[in-house]
Parts: sequence; structure tokens; C-alpha cells
Amino acid sequence: MKADLHLHSAWSDGSLGIPRLVRFAKALGLDAVSVTDHDTMAGQEEALAEGKKQGLAVIPGVEISAFNPETGRKAHILGYQVRDMEGLTQACRPWLRARHEKNMESLDLIIQAGYPLCREDVLEYAALDGTLYRQHIMHALADRAYTSAVYGPLYTRLFGPGGLAAVTARYMDAEEAVRLIRDCGGLAVLAHPFQYDTMGFLPRLAALGLAGIEHRHPTQNPERQRAVEEAARHYGLFLSGGSDFHGFYSGRPVPPGAMDAELPAELAI
Repeated sequence: MKADLHLHSAWSDGSLGIPRLVRFAKALGLDAVSVTDHDTMAGQEEALAEGKKQGLAVIPGVEISAFNPETGRKAHILGYQVRDMEGLTQACRPWLRARHEKNMESLDLIIQAGYPLCREDVLEYAALDGTLYRQHIMHALADRAYTSAVYGPLYTRLFGPGGLAAVTARYMDAEEAVRLIRDCGGLAVLAHPFQYDTMGFLPRLAALGLAGIEHRHPTQNPERQRAVEEAARHYGLFLSGGSDFHGFYSGRPVPPGAMDAELPAELAI
């Protein structure tokens, strides 16, 4: 089955609402999808309902924004087939709140720098649960003609290293994320391991019950894919894949299904 197991919607930092996203995936000829919004499973029932309507298999999913405590680098963990979706969302809520507060602090710094924004207007762009992401701030600036793209020179000036609105973020420990997904009845998968240089973190995560690793992703060329295949064989992990689609908020034009991934047997429904 042709699948895309890494999609983001307006429940986090994607620009499309779930019904449109699922219909788009169906129109592109996909057989199965997973909407993996950051730190929330709030939109999963809607995704399942729309998938049923469209004749498209939907695998409940999430992407936990975590970090490797040994290196301090990000280490995102995908979760699939989570049974206790509400329990996982509740456990992630403090981290969503921390993200929101961090980005509100960034917004205040941008306003203080002279950009004519106000909190109320920018919050109209926030995720459906009210969480503000940097992409939403950039969308507000694009609508006001300060930039023509979400990612570009202005994004770097604001949020890059030493940027005027760069605020240190706090994330869940990746080991805790793997345990949380397992405790909620799901399968934990290491997302895009080369994007954040987390291949060296595999032994520890595998020992904690990591079930899979992302194989096909826009940041992984054939050489990196071969390295992932070798690691998967060594640690007994299944291979997943997806476009990491964010719609208008994507850094590059990669539509759903572009990574030509298949639905792994471990996630078949």
C-alpha cells in the first residue's frame, strides 16, 4: 500500500485542516496516511472519520518534539497506533504550553523591534488548539508584506542563531517520549535521524523499546537510506517513511506521497 506516514495539519504547524489534508492525500493516489501533529492527537478522530469517508486508511499518529539529553540536540519521536490518544495528549500538554509561551516571547521581541504586529492579530494564525508556532508568526509577517516566504532571510534574521527573536526552547526527553508512546499502547519510531544527527542515539532508544526508524524522508538521500536500513536490521526495527508535509509552512515543496513509501506490515490495519 502506498503510504505517507508523516503529515502535519492545522492542529500543529501544518497549513491545511485535516479534512482537506486527507482529501488531498486521496487525490494523490495514496492508500494510507498518518497525521503526525506535534505533541497532540487532538485531530485523530477527525482524520479517522474523513479517511473512512474517502476510503483511505488512517493510522493514528503523533510526532513528539523531544531532545537527546546527552547531546542537547533535538530528537523527534513518531508514535503510531496509539490506543490511549487522550492520555498521550494530556502528557504532552505542558510541553505544548512551553512551546506557546516561548513563541509568545519571540513575538513580543519582534513587536519591540518595530514590526507593527499585535498579539491578538497573530494569534488568529495559531494552531487549532491555540498553540503559536514560529511558522504562524512568519505567516502573519508574510500577509503584511514583510516577506514572501515562511523560510528565508527574514526567518533567519528573526529565529536563526543569534536572531533577534531566538528564544531557547524546552522539549521532552526522547527516552521519556519512547516510554510514553509505549505506555499509551503505541509503536515508537525515530523520525528523520539524519536531520538532527540522532543515529548515535539508536542503541539507547532501541533498548527502551523503539520499534521503528524513518527510512524515507526529504532529508535522507540513498546513502543515508542505506545506513538506516543497516541500523534497522541491527536493532530489529521496522522502516517507515513520509514527506513531513506542512503545506504552506513547508521549507521545500514536498507533497504527500513524494517519498514513495510503503505501509510497513507492523502498521497494517
